[in-house]
Amino acid sequence: MPLILSDSALDWSLKHVAAWGDTDIFPTAFEFDAIADDWKNVKASIQSADILKWTVRPFRRCLVPKHRFGFRISKQLDPLDFLVFTALIHEVGEKLEACRIPVTDNIVHSYRFAPDPTGRMFSDKFTYRSFQQASHDACDAYAPSHIVIADIADFFPRLYTHRIDNALDSALGLGHMHSGALKQLIGHWAGAYSYGIPVGSAASRLVAEVSISDIDQLLLSEGARYVRYSDDFRFFCTSEAEAYKYLTLVARALIDNHGLTLQQNKTKIVPVDLFRTKYLRENEKRELDTLSERFYDLLEEIGIEDTYGEIDYLALAPEYQEAIHQLNLEGILEEQINEEEPDLSLLKFLLRRLAQLGDTDAINLIFDNFSKFVPVVRETVEYLLSIETLSATKKKELGERLIEIYRDETSTASHLEYSRMYLLRPFASDGEWNSDDQYVKVFNDSLDEFSRREILLAMGRSKKDFWFRSRKQNLQEMTAWIRRAFIYGASCLPTDEYKHWIRGIDGQLDQVERAVAQWARKNPIA
Repeated sequence: MPLILSDSALDWSLKHVAAWGDTDIFPTAFEFDAIADDWKNVKASIQSADILKWTVRPFRRCLVPKHRFGFRISKQLDPLDFLVFTALIHEVGEKLEACRIPVTDNIVHSYRFAPDPTGRMFSDKFTYRSFQQASHDACDAYAPSHIVIADIADFFPRLYTHRIDNALDSALGLGHMHSGALKQLIGHWAGAYSYGIPVGSAASRLVAEVSISDIDQLLLSEGARYVRYSDDFRFFCTSEAEAYKYLTLVARALIDNHGLTLQQNKTKIVPVDLFRTKYLRENEKRELDTLSERFYDLLEEIGIEDTYGEIDYLALAPEYQEAIHQLNLEGILEEQINEEEPDLSLLKFLLRRLAQLGDTDAINLIFDNFSKFVPVVRETVEYLLSIETLSATKKKELGERLIEIYRDETSTASHLEYSRMYLLRPFASDGEWNSDDQYVKVFNDSLDEFSRREILLAMGRSKKDFWFRSRKQNLQEMTAWIRRAFIYGASCLPTDEYKHWIRGIDGQLDQVERAVAQWARKNPIA
């Protein structure tokens, strides 16, 4: 019996990517706009296939900074694969959620499946903020003397696929078609390795949660009093000895059951007073010696503990809007980059807030210290792109500096394909960031497909029709992600020429490429 995805699951999957993107690591692929424009045909193409026999399409994969000197491998799934993966999870999400510790236990606060019509996958009642509140409540209720803080190292990249398989079979039932389809997809993305699940997508988060739900069950059976948010555990213990007992219990279970280990630099046992002060920031009367401390204090006053979260600035009470406005955000940013180990979550938070406020004060600081911003390069570039008050002249000037950084071998930003991609992102997104005299050379010299894809879009925006005309015959030699960028970029060709070319190659195109071509005809890149 074939497995055919339902209309409702696929429609919801498209709403999800439109509202939340396909990943929180890579730029959202323009292909999703094209797919939405031709959704009737694309959906029919997906539904014509037995998902149990689905042929997984090429993903792209690169090294991504995790902190200043740490990295992880991340994958961006092909747009169709992403929609299929998300739709599969949508169809069985309730069953997966049902095998987890109930939300009413107030223990696990990460990624509780509760999809809504807008495309949101997870409950907004269970977040990092509720995790913090549960930690407050546990300190009050249990009166612990010591807290175990434990953090799993490389959680998503190191999850064993056989453990994922077992968890899916256990949750859905042995032989369940959706379990088989999910195992096939995840196994293909893992490739020759026996571990790893794509990082950054909502569907992966629920699969990861289900995969380690056995750890939660074990801890409860052993009487542990704890809360968890994804890979972060907090145990509330009556003595240092009891704390060590539960630390060894969770460490052994993770190794034996999943091949996972705890991060040495983040795992510790601390007295409750220190936990309250450092992790729950309850010392309201402390002296605030730095701008960063004042900022943290204001966030706490507003009720924001999760600096990764988004803030609707306009929804804040007027007094809080004014308090944020009065803070020297540029000074806090400078203070952080001068730290030996800056708080990357705070850097991201500041860049997002500066973008929200349209603040241009940080631009020179960023460019003068660009290497310090490599671990947060996505947020840095998104900040630059968000500033609506930049003139075309200023964008061009800053664009020239981005190209210089891209080519500067003494800059740490030039040695990572992920950073190079984001350095070129402004040119691909907005024609006013124009360095079009550099594009052909950058394309010819580029070392990776991530850079080439961005430059192809940049050349389309700068109307280099002569270049696309000279390369049209090479389309079949290109890889999937480059082909789609070339098809979109080539829409800078004169309308009749582009239409004639697309008509001539229609038989060579797959469903997504055809959607891109038809969408680009209606929405030329230039």
